[in-house]
Parts: sequence; structure tokens; C-alpha cells
Amino acid sequence: MTGTTQPTDERAPELSVIVLCYRAGESILRVIEPLFGQLVATGETFELVLVANHWPGDGDSTPGYVTTFAWTRPEVRVVAGEKGGAMGWDMRSGLAAATGRYLIVIDGDAQNPVSDAVKLYREMRRTGADVGKGRRVLREDGLYRRVVSIGYNTLFRLLFRTRGLWDVNGKPKGLTRAAYKRMTLTSDDWFIDAEIVLAARELGLEIHELPVRFLRNAERASLVRPSAIWEFLVNMSRYRRRGAR
Repeated sequence: MTGTTQPTDERAPELSVIVLCYRAGESILRVIEPLFGQLVATGETFELVLVANHWPGDGDSTPGYVTTFAWTRPEVRVVAGEKGGAMGWDMRSGLAAATGRYLIVIDGDAQNPVSDAVKLYREMRRTGADVGKGRRVLREDGLYRRVVSIGYNTLFRLLFRTRGLWDVNGKPKGLTRAAYKRMTLTSDDWFIDAEIVLAARELGLEIHELPVRFLRNAERASLVRPSAIWEFLVNMSRYRRRGAR
């Protein structure tokens, strides 16, 4: 739960999976129930960190569902406070609360199959990678999202010369604890995914890409609004200027 003391390295779990649950409501159970079972089946020590931050007065039922789920499962921790930012703020709060040697972040909207979290962890272990990320090779989320993604990633590659990498926003995202401790992540919005990739490259860390399938979200419309495109452009420009100093 929030506010708990983190264990020492000797008692830390092998794996922390962080689920970003914002406004998922009851549908979050279709993600976290099978995910919990898959984590148990790994035989590894683990914790499941459920991030259900919310805006004051928005009536989001998600914190109640995840708190009930965690009640009889000591491996599950809930981070549910008032939001201080968008997706990046939620991801950073989940990473800060997690205690595992490997930290895997996945969205709670079921667009990534929940098995991707364990797959990415195993790939990072196998390859020795410091950072892992999904690369969406099959997308079922509609033409609008695909066009936005192609344009964003093309511009990103031109600006930052990220040759050999694609789909910087792809999830799940994975970090070893050692890699996470070396980064100073500050993004409060959608740029957090790109910030992780750029920070890893600047630190000379090994990045491994996991091919993933990206499913259609049958529960709600995309949270990536046209305004997010402008947000991406501003953030890329700001980060590039910062690196040029």
C-alpha cells in the first residue's frame, strides 16, 4: 500500500509489475486477475503494483476495485492518490513505489496481452538487457493511432538518431533497478516513454525490443487526443534543446 517502507535489497522481490490503471473501472479486473495468476506461475518472488491515481471529484471507481483486489493478496500494492499529472506522473509514482530487481510497466487497458509483462521480464533476463520495451508489430487500434505513431516515430528517429529502435511509446516498458536508479525521470505526460529510451541511450544502457501485438480497446476511446501530437512535438523540441546545452 502507499506509504509502506521499501525492503532492503536482500528482501526485495525479483520482479515488480506496475499496472497503470487510470479510469479502467471494473474492467481492470480482466487485466490484473490473469496477470496475478501468471506472476504466481513464474515461481519468482514478485509484487504487483496497481497505480490508480485519480483527479479529485472525478468519480473514478478504479481505486475501489484495485483496493478490494489487493485486500487478500499480500503481493499486491496499491498506489491511489490525487493525480499531480498525466500518464508520466502515474508511471513515475509506480516506479518510485516498486521494490523489485526488475521493474515492468504495463497499461491497464488490455491493449497489450497481459502475458507480455512476464515475456518482457524473461527476455531481459535472457539477454541481460538493462531496458526493455514492446515494439508493436501487429496493431488493431485503428488507422488514426497508426498514422500518429508512424509520424511521431519518424520524426523522433530524425531528431534523436535512434537507429535500430522503433515505437518508442510501445509497452510494456522494463527497467532493471540498477538502470532505474541511474535515470532522473521528470516527465508528467506521454513523453515519459520516450524519456526512458533517451535516458537509456545517453547512459549507454542496452535496450531490448520485444515484438508485441497491440489490441483494440473495446472499453473506451483512445486517450491520445489530437492535442497529444502537439504535446509530443513540444517535448521533443524541449528535450533536444536541453541536450544541446
